Amino acid sequence: MRFFVPAVKDEAEAETVWEATKKFAEEMLGWKISERRIFSIAYRHEGKDYHVEVGKPDPRSHELVIAILESTTYLVCTPNRGVVRGIPILVGQDKVGKTIDFENDQLTE
Repeated sequence: MRFFVPAVKDEAEAETVWEATKKFAEEMLGWKISERRIFSIAYRHEGKDYHVEVGKPDPRSHELVIAILESTTYLVCTPNRGVVRGIPILVGQDKVGKTIDFENDQLTE
């Protein structure tokens, strides 16, 4: 899957939005955010399985997923949770089973 940001028309603007989201998360949380471009994650929370994918609604908040970032935990960023305001949805690395990255569509477990 080629890297994109939902509702953004060109690659330059997508890059700007992604970088701004990453910077906002770093400033808000005080954590270093990796350069990894994540397309989707599958995880377990409170006994229930979830799949989160950029460009689709988050199954818990029902907001559009704009970006998934990686730090000491995964950060699911939606307009009100990590992009325009608020703290991203935090998903512990130990809760994530599978991830798919944008760059090379590599599946990891």
